[in-house]
Amino acid sequence: MKIIKADNYQSWYIEYLNNSIIIDPWLTTKLQPENSFFIQRSKNRNSSLSQDQINKVKAIIITAPFEDHLHIESIKMFSKDIIIYTSKIVSKSLIKNKILNPIKILSESGTLIFNMNVKALPTSYPYYSSTFSLLIEDIEGNKVFHEGHRVNFKYLIKHKIKADVSILTAEESKLLGIIQLGMNFKNTIKASKLMESKHLFITGNQPEKTEGFIAKFIKTKKYNLDELSKYFIVYVTEGDSYSFNGE
Repeated sequence: MKIIKADNYQSWYIEYLNNSIIIDPWLTTKLQPENSFFIQRSKNRNSSLSQDQINKVKAIIITAPFEDHLHIESIKMFSKDIIIYTSKIVSKSLIKNKILNPIKILSESGTLIFNMNVKALPTSYPYYSSTFSLLIEDIEGNKVFHEGHRVNFKYLIKHKIKADVSILTAEESKLLGIIQLGMNFKNTIKASKLMESKHLFITGNQPEKTEGFIAKFIKTKKYNLDELSKYFIVYVTEGDSYSFNGE
């Protein structure tokens, strides 16, 4: 299994046994229309994935109903035959936006996708009912944990969740200075240590440009890369990858 940071924000690409999965694809430079008042996120270039890599995608996973995870324009770039794996709340948005792809609902017990067992696990406040974490395990027993917002520490401890690779937020983000939208790097270290991860990918780090009304009320604090690097091999740059078989 190979994990690739597909953009500078929070799209992920996983290759396994000649099949590829893309998680939360945002393949364009603009996330919202130019006239979007509420929020407008953009980046300087499209995803670093090649057209060949995009053509190899055989499954799509959407982890949240928010536009930076559920980007309709990007989903429409893929074949309508590709199965989208997601939650019930996201499936409703897909149907509302006339996405014709087959939809399958992920579960906590696991769903088999190309010989990988993919589990949708509970996340933390304020995302309890809207998003989920991912635990992906291949047939060799290699595990990847993905959480695009905030880890549910109680669940990790109770169920003794372990993962060789963690994909986590580390850039503290607060709405109105109160509601925590992502984890600070200290909690990232705590979560990765609990899971005994050796490799850490950073997700949700700011795209180059975030504007709009709501952006005025979101405050972010940069993660401490030096501190993270004391404990893990850290991947932060678009295009960074890790392969379990060393390729």
